[in-house]
Amino acid sequence: MKTTEVSSLFGSLETNGVEIVFSSNEEELLDCAKHSSLRFFQLKHEQGAVHAADGYARVTGKPGVVILTTAAGVANGITGMTTAYGDSVPLVVIAGPLLDKCCNSSFQEFDIAGVTMPITKHTFYVNNFSELEAVVRPALTIAGSGRPGPVLIEFTPNAVSRPPVKLGPRHGKESKPKTVQRSIELAAKYIESARKPVLFIGGGAIISGASELLTEFAQQARIPVVSSLMGIGAFQAADPLYLGMLGMHGTFAANKAVHHCDLLISIGVRFSDRTTGKVSSFSPKSKKIHVDIDSAEINKIIQVDLPIVGDAKEFLCGLKEQVHVEKIRENTEIWVNEVTKLKRTVPRFEKSNSILSPQTVIRMLDEFSSGDAIVVTDVGQHQMWTANNYTFTKPRTLITSGGLGTMGYGLPAAIGAAGADPTKQIICVSGDGSFQMNLQEIITAVSYQLPIKIAIMNNGYLGMVRQWQEMFHQRRYSAVKITSPNFAKLAEAYGAVGFKASTEEEARQVIKAAFAQPGPFIMEFDVIEEENVFPIVPPNQGNDQVILSR
Repeated sequence: MKTTEVSSLFGSLETNGVEIVFSSNEEELLDCAKHSSLRFFQLKHEQGAVHAADGYARVTGKPGVVILTTAAGVANGITGMTTAYGDSVPLVVIAGPLLDKCCNSSFQEFDIAGVTMPITKHTFYVNNFSELEAVVRPALTIAGSGRPGPVLIEFTPNAVSRPPVKLGPRHGKESKPKTVQRSIELAAKYIESARKPVLFIGGGAIISGASELLTEFAQQARIPVVSSLMGIGAFQAADPLYLGMLGMHGTFAANKAVHHCDLLISIGVRFSDRTTGKVSSFSPKSKKIHVDIDSAEINKIIQVDLPIVGDAKEFLCGLKEQVHVEKIRENTEIWVNEVTKLKRTVPRFEKSNSILSPQTVIRMLDEFSSGDAIVVTDVGQHQMWTANNYTFTKPRTLITSGGLGTMGYGLPAAIGAAGADPTKQIICVSGDGSFQMNLQEIITAVSYQLPIKIAIMNNGYLGMVRQWQEMFHQRRYSAVKITSPNFAKLAEAYGAVGFKASTEEEARQVIKAAFAQPGPFIMEFDVIEEENVFPIVPPNQGNDQVILSR
């Protein structure tokens, strides 16, 4: 790609409101970025670049933009695109042989659109830069509209023009379906007649911007709230009505409440297996309302009594006009007292054989961080410890890979989060297994002096897999014991600050020092090898089968 063409690309993005672009090593892009008002983040690996764009998108709600300039780069970015697709994250991926290369089975060429078709909402083909202006705006619109997701813009110079790729109800240009008034009226009747209602909120509640309305409705109507992992932050964790996360590693109170409720109001959720457990035993006594922007999610896993295809915020706006909250409060007072008592009295599952427990580390991070800190996690035990022990108060402050469960997501996504808002505290919680999958991006955090505080739980295992092998396969451990570098010294080698802690007192000192340091800071915490995440609902069991400890 010539300098003038790159400038044209950047100009088109700027014109359409893009503020930041992520990519990997490409000199043409880096040179042009110096003469553009666009902020340009150059990561060391394409997967990291896509995860960074994803982290930016989750924090801001705006589409993240990433440029991948070779076929190998696109292949490296597939994991990031799939992660974004699974969690409904808006991305615009600009890809193709952007350098001056022939496109007839040349070096580093493959069928980009064919490979990415199942994990994109829409694909645009651009054969020359004169077409770009007409493509960027609709790409950004499609990525962020309806149920968000990745959109691909593929440059195919010298190739035969091809029509845009468009698939199914989740793909292509979507318009937000309008919630049917009759359905809202019926939902209001269901809620007013319920004695044991529960609000189950997911990532869709955050994506739609429904958090404020949701909080107002739940508090006024006095309805207990549970969330999926992706819904954490939509409702304040400290509120007495919040029972916690639902599902395999959800709280005792949340699982019991959903199992015994007579009405489950599900908003922006997809009923994954980690949430429902055994489908036939999921909330067996309840009528079910399911509100989702994507019609394909309705009745896909859980059969519901009242399906509503629509935006969560629009639904709650309509519901507010229909329900009589005084009547609901009268009906639910006994129920609310019952389930909130479970939250207060059931043990917090803190038994630990560690001198330093991971739960304690998470609560210390919570203690020293500000109320609007952004917490990014990798995938594994540390992810669940964070979900259950950090007090989230705002939407878009927990950034994590839910649907795909992508190890290596945390650090590059934290870079994107820091790019989204450099004034916020950014905490990246990882494990010794996950962190090693994209640790090369330490140098990116150092280069840009990003305020990322990285907490690594080092237990010498792929902990979540090891826990399953211990609990459900009679400790037949296989391929879960791992080795790691000294992360504190590795930080120093990359030019960051790093310290190690093995006791609570050391942990307190290290965390305090980390938040006093302006740039990236790596904290390594030694925890016992066989520390488990509790509670846990065994696979293929009902939500009432909660195990509190080993």
